[in-house]
Amino acid sequence: MKTHNHILLLALLAISSLAAFAYSYPSPERKKARYYYLEGAREQAAGNMAEAYEYYKKAYLIDPSYEEAASSYGTTRLMVQTDSMQSGPQLMRSLDLMRPYVDKYPADLFEARTYAFVASRIDTISESIRIYERLDSLLPGNTVNLLQLSDAYMAAHQEEKALATLDRFEKTEGKSPQLSLKKMSFLLAKGDTLGAVKEADALIATNPREPSFRILKGNLYEVIGNNDSILAAYTEAEKISPDNGAAKISLANYYKNSGDSVAYDNKVYEALLSEDFELEDKLSLLSEYLQTLLDDSSDTARGDHLFSVLREQYPHEPKVLDLAARYSGAKGDFDDAEEQIGYAIDLDPANIEYWGQLMRFQLADERGADAVETYNKALLHITPTDPLKLMYASAATVAKDFDEAEKAYAELIHSINPSLPLTDSITDRKARNSLNYEGLTRMSSLYNMLGDMYYSAGNLEKAYKAYDNSLFFYPSNPMTLNNYAYFLTENGGDLEKAEEMSRKAIEQAPDNDTYLDTYAWVLFKKKEYKEALEYQRKALEAAQAAGTADNAEFYSHLGDILFMNHEPQEALENWKKALELEPDNELLKKKVTHKTFFYE
Repeated sequence: MKTHNHILLLALLAISSLAAFAYSYPSPERKKARYYYLEGAREQAAGNMAEAYEYYKKAYLIDPSYEEAASSYGTTRLMVQTDSMQSGPQLMRSLDLMRPYVDKYPADLFEARTYAFVASRIDTISESIRIYERLDSLLPGNTVNLLQLSDAYMAAHQEEKALATLDRFEKTEGKSPQLSLKKMSFLLAKGDTLGAVKEADALIATNPREPSFRILKGNLYEVIGNNDSILAAYTEAEKISPDNGAAKISLANYYKNSGDSVAYDNKVYEALLSEDFELEDKLSLLSEYLQTLLDDSSDTARGDHLFSVLREQYPHEPKVLDLAARYSGAKGDFDDAEEQIGYAIDLDPANIEYWGQLMRFQLADERGADAVETYNKALLHITPTDPLKLMYASAATVAKDFDEAEKAYAELIHSINPSLPLTDSITDRKARNSLNYEGLTRMSSLYNMLGDMYYSAGNLEKAYKAYDNSLFFYPSNPMTLNNYAYFLTENGGDLEKAEEMSRKAIEQAPDNDTYLDTYAWVLFKKKEYKEALEYQRKALEAAQAAGTADNAEFYSHLGDILFMNHEPQEALENWKKALELEPDNELLKKKVTHKTFFYE
């Protein structure tokens, strides 16, 4: 009997062992899915996310119960940037794929946080809270979890829980400006302005001599609209640290918002002369401040002094030299601008922007040949970008090296489509259909500039063909329509065609002074003097509003149109204004001397 029982027990043990062995042995589906999953992981480690996505997808489809594969498939689905895959239902589908693994392995921090983050971004904040609360129970001392949990509570409008969670964080990590700022934002969200102020005071109490804490309190007062207390907080910060640049900037902004321009100006000036101020912040502030000095041209000496001080503070900083060059260029002092940017280039010859700045100054000073020389020097240090190549083409045009300019434009056009001609008419729709909107407008712009270059070279036929090609790619290009119309008008071309093109340009930009001037001039050439006068007056008004009225052509055209409208005295006044702006113009001299209209 005992023997029989012993044999039965052995048999049962054998059966249970076989069952356990059969249960632990992976199915063929799991083995195959495992292979694809590992291939996906290998591709992901190599940075090949598209390939990893396909492998993870295969692994999941072969064995949907394979949590690791499902999670990786769900995660990489989030990276597929198509409208359909980023739609609400598909994002939820990705989240559903990730959930089984996160619930099976709750202590996997990376996966849990990824899942919770995704949940919080697709309006399933309760799911995000569930995961963060579970992590908090597993790792109660983890401060990263506490911050994430507090954010999730706030997103769910559970302000009390959010603040309690931050209090727990503070017990572990201590008080900090970042934590106090977060607590203040939470308190303000629940409408507790008094609590936010108390939090600011608690931060100050940790270090009463730290000016940034006072500035933070001043910023808080600004948010809640307590104007009487803003100035006091910023002033206290400055008293604690009289050279503190941030305190001075805070005061400057306060004065600016209060409309006290004198106090603003003085405080900004103090800040810029302070050495306790980061260079990047100083340059940002200086750019804004310099514009106020340029608007008041009588006060540029302050800007000159600022740069002398800055150069003493940062003698080898090319960014300071670059800004000094821009300032001099804005004042019209191109010699100094070129000198300053030249120093910056010596310090940082690989900076493409500095070379471009130098070329801009030279072009603004009408020194095209020098700009061409600068470009060729730059090639020894940098690989030119398309904008720099465009500037080179413009420089060659100004230098009247039209063959070189043509080569530059050709290179830019052929970099987009090598088969396109420069001046032969383009009729192949494939050349247009292969480009997106940005490509069409860029190609149209290049042909427009090519047309301008040919016009400068005196080749009307090539210029008109280039303009036609510009309009082939972008029929409503207002710049091309305007230039084409004006040059047709000036050279005895088809005035009806010119009027139609000019009108289309105005329809797109009704306040553009140049386009209005062109349209008025076309009407003048068509002897429609009354309507021409209406548009020329609009052109001058638009130019005055834009600050671009210092253009002799506007006044010259207005004078001619007024004369033909039987207003000779007003015509003479405008010819005189034009002559003041362009004193070497012989035709204007004749009109002013003889007080009458002359054809060229």
